[in-house]
Amino acid sequence: MNNYQQLTSNELLDSKQFSFTEFEDSLLLPQQQQQQPPPPPPIQSSNVPVNAALTGVYSNTGFDMIQILSRLIHRPNPQIQLGPIDLSCSFVVSDANQYDCPVIYCSPAFERLTGYTNNEIVGKNCRFLQSPDGQVTGGSRRQHTDNQAVYHMKAQLNQGKEHQASIINYRKGGQPFVNLVTVVPILGDSGRVDYFVGLQVDLVEQPNSILDKMKDGTYLINYHHSVNPPPISPPGSNLLLGSVDEYFREVPSIKANQNADIINLLDATQIDFENMSTNEQQIQKEWNKVLLDQCSDFIHVISLKGVFLYASNSSQSMLEYDPDELVGNSLSSICHPSDIIPVMREIKEATSNPDKVVNLLFRIRRKLSGYFWIDCRGKLHMDQNKGRKCLVLSGRERPVYKLSSDQLTTRVSSEEYWGKLSLAGLYLHVTPTCKDVVGFSCDSLEHESIYQYIENNAVTDITKALELVKEGEISRVQHTILNSKGTYVQVLSTFYPGDALFRVGQPSFVLIQVQLLNSTTTCLPTNVAWTCSNHESVNLFPELETVRTTNWQYELYQLQQSNKRLREQLEKYSNPNKKQRRKKKTKSIENPKMCAKCQRKDSPEWRKGPNGPKELCNACGLRYAKSLNSKK
Repeated sequence: MNNYQQLTSNELLDSKQFSFTEFEDSLLLPQQQQQQPPPPPPIQSSNVPVNAALTGVYSNTGFDMIQILSRLIHRPNPQIQLGPIDLSCSFVVSDANQYDCPVIYCSPAFERLTGYTNNEIVGKNCRFLQSPDGQVTGGSRRQHTDNQAVYHMKAQLNQGKEHQASIINYRKGGQPFVNLVTVVPILGDSGRVDYFVGLQVDLVEQPNSILDKMKDGTYLINYHHSVNPPPISPPGSNLLLGSVDEYFREVPSIKANQNADIINLLDATQIDFENMSTNEQQIQKEWNKVLLDQCSDFIHVISLKGVFLYASNSSQSMLEYDPDELVGNSLSSICHPSDIIPVMREIKEATSNPDKVVNLLFRIRRKLSGYFWIDCRGKLHMDQNKGRKCLVLSGRERPVYKLSSDQLTTRVSSEEYWGKLSLAGLYLHVTPTCKDVVGFSCDSLEHESIYQYIENNAVTDITKALELVKEGEISRVQHTILNSKGTYVQVLSTFYPGDALFRVGQPSFVLIQVQLLNSTTTCLPTNVAWTCSNHESVNLFPELETVRTTNWQYELYQLQQSNKRLREQLEKYSNPNKKQRRKKKTKSIENPKMCAKCQRKDSPEWRKGPNGPKELCNACGLRYAKSLNSKK
């Protein structure tokens, strides 16, 4: 149980505004103490000794919150101007000397701001506010808030620096709010950080809490949490309009002088600055155009027949086409011939469920550089004026696995698992065989950092291995890893470039091969760079090559059927007595079929195709037979 508990008189402390001026006046200097009259002699009591220490009478936790706030205000060389601070502000105190910096004190205003009670806050790291359900694992990629803001805050905390950042947090129950967080480290007598004080303010509920912008980019904030909404200012008395930075605005306003640089980015010929009633809408429209033009993703709009209605400027860098070259042309002109049929089927099926997110993965052709994989996501849009439907999609290049057979440094064994890592060491995907190696399921490992499962003495080696992989090298590290039983086991981890060949380009992700080592295995050198042979290699993922003439969905279906047959053969040899019973079960279950041309599964009849019988649906089979007859 945490030794720090909430003060029982929080309501009393919160009801009285604490002034640090009064507090400083109460701390008498030695000269002032001499001028005061001598205190009266203490009253003798038969029950209590005269020299008895009465420490902890008014604080049942023994935690001196007043002293912490005093050290916060009088800290040397402050980097951020805090303004007025007292116990009515929303803040927490975390212990920097404990593991994971748990909260040891929270103000009543912080409880009102987040909706969590004191017992639900104390003892936790403040990252629980970064998820609607309050469940966030340290080191994991955030799914409900900005990862760059989290990374910035974590980096500043590790360096013991003061910092300020706006981040989306969530109250108890999942309600989001924009939290402007200011974190200040409190140094101890030894010069090391003892505590972190984090002050919060809701920018949505208290938009006027920003008093001024400092020269270093931080903000002077009024941290006093107001229960009642701020009063509405009369017309023409918007005093804080010029001090609120455009970073916190959704639309740049021409009334603020700080937004002049952003206004200069817009097309002034399209904005009527004299008509104040319509210029906000015009600014919003021009601002959206700027965002579309500067976006690195390929933003495009296509009709239900696959014709481009709009293409953003990013088509030049991604597809090597100008937007004018795409608008009016069909998607089939640049889509891979083997992928266009399933893509068009997905587009037509989007009309049956307008709220469904459309996810298209196919190969697309650049103007000069050949095909690459693109991942497009979007939704169906209904034009109310013209009554037509279209798809608004955002596409970006999808990196795929590339691994040559001669790059494998060790033999594939039964006690191993493979994983896909980010360049920072975060598990993106793990094979189910991890259950046999470390005892964890693949779902529990995904979105977790590899550093959470290794010992401290292996952190340096793993970091060096990831740095080598970033340069296209292959690295091998022998270390220990945590299993589900709470013990560490010896493993051999090999790091491969995920989507780049050996020493050819820089990968965007990492492939890791983790093999379990037994007690008889000899010690291997750490961070060994691998040298591949010069003979011709074979790609271990040929189904993902862009020159493949078949569709990836059909390839995946074929792999699933092949794996199923392999599992049946393996079970047949390992358990020969269950052969008859297994046969009876498989006879009753009909294997689903998929058309090799259009990937349909609901055909009433299956016909002969170019690779064998019953591989095409009824419609594709008839067309194939007709093409054969025309050739004769």
